Amino acid sequence: MEPGAIVGPDAQIGQGTTIASGAVVGFRVHIGRDSYIGPNACVTHALIGNRVILHAGVAIGQDGFGFAMGREGHMKVPQIGRVVVQDDVEIGANSTVDRGALRDTIIGEGTKIDNLVQIGHNVIVGRHCIIVSQTGISGSSELGDFVALGGQVGLVGHLKIGAGAQIAASSNVRGDVPAGARWGGTRPSLSGCGFGS
Repeated sequence: MEPGAIVGPDAQIGQGTTIASGAVVGFRVHIGRDSYIGPNACVTHALIGNRVILHAGVAIGQDGFGFAMGREGHMKVPQIGRVVVQDDVEIGANSTVDRGALRDTIIGEGTKIDNLVQIGHNVIVGRHCIIVSQTGISGSSELGDFVALGGQVGLVGHLKIGAGAQIAASSNVRGDVPAGARWGGTRPSLSGCGFGS
């Protein structure tokens, strides 16, 4: 642990893992071996695997955006899930991954996430995905293995993106995407974006 790092009660940190200055590891968080938690990162309600890199300012495990409309305003819906980050994941600076509401939010093995990405509650990201900067993934969406999302892609909630699909930068995805598709656009129905073809 570097000076100024904070590790909460009952947290477990694996051998060879570095907790950088100003980082906070919360109550009962588990972090595996040979990982790196960068400066001012915050990890709560999470299980982090081996060889994971969280860059500066990453926030893992905060409440998802869950509110119910009521006569007197917005009532907070309790968020009681965790975030599970599997082995060999890298998450870029100032990205955020919300804890699940009832089930866990999951980031699959080998996935690489750029800076300034927002991943909502209950999202499941498959193995070896690429998610580029300023992408936002709304709650309860699911990405298959080897999905690639270009910069500034926005996914509405409860979508399924099939394995190997590629979504071009600045696309707005409002419906499910089949496995292997190469799509892009901002229309209600995306179309093939070419990707050089």
